[in-house]
Amino acid sequence: MEGANIFGTKRNIDVVFCIDGTGSMSPCIEGVKRNARKFHLEFVSAMTDLGSEIDSMRVKVIVFRDYKSEGEDAIEESAFFELPADNADFDEFMAGVTAHGGGDAPENGMEALYRAMRSDFTTGPKDRQVIVLFSDADALDLQERSGCEGYPDNMVNEDKFFETWACVGQDETLKLRERNKRLVIFAPANTKYQELNAHLNRSIFEPVNMSDGLGEIDFKDIIKILAASASNA
Repeated sequence: MEGANIFGTKRNIDVVFCIDGTGSMSPCIEGVKRNARKFHLEFVSAMTDLGSEIDSMRVKVIVFRDYKSEGEDAIEESAFFELPADNADFDEFMAGVTAHGGGDAPENGMEALYRAMRSDFTTGPKDRQVIVLFSDADALDLQERSGCEGYPDNMVNEDKFFETWACVGQDETLKLRERNKRLVIFAPANTKYQELNAHLNRSIFEPVNMSDGLGEIDFKDIIKILAASASNA
């Protein structure tokens, strides 16, 4: 199979979901909730099909909206959950996530991506650090909501965002690694996300329908895309 890892490489996998939490995204959020408990088993199965074995798997969730309307509640961020041991805690966190707000897209997805890049990833040479974003709207420019309640004082500009993804000028607090990182974006075409994908290496852009909260996406297809990205050298 093209892209398969035929050597049976064992990896630690970290997956960070960045999910648009505005009202129109209810179908996507409910889909993640329904599939949360099955995610580990199906991801392991998909990785095995591609010739990779998983030593450990961790998942975290970053839900984003708009600082203009939500203030300091614009972004919710979980800890990493080790699966399957923390399945119940993962379920509990997702159960508390509700789709609300929005109506004046775009949203603060770029800030969510930056926070995802700064996650406390595992950093072994064969490990994978997978960030996946779901949104049915465009993204605001970084710092466009600067000055709104709760907006982080230390948020970077676009140049620093790109440097972070490129792993330039790393210090011990940045765990992102060039060989380990992967980015998969599910968002509408002709948005900042598609433009972003064109400038970031090790990234995949999957265009989605802007009008149905990503309700058309099959979760099994998502897992196949993520597993293929994580398995590739």
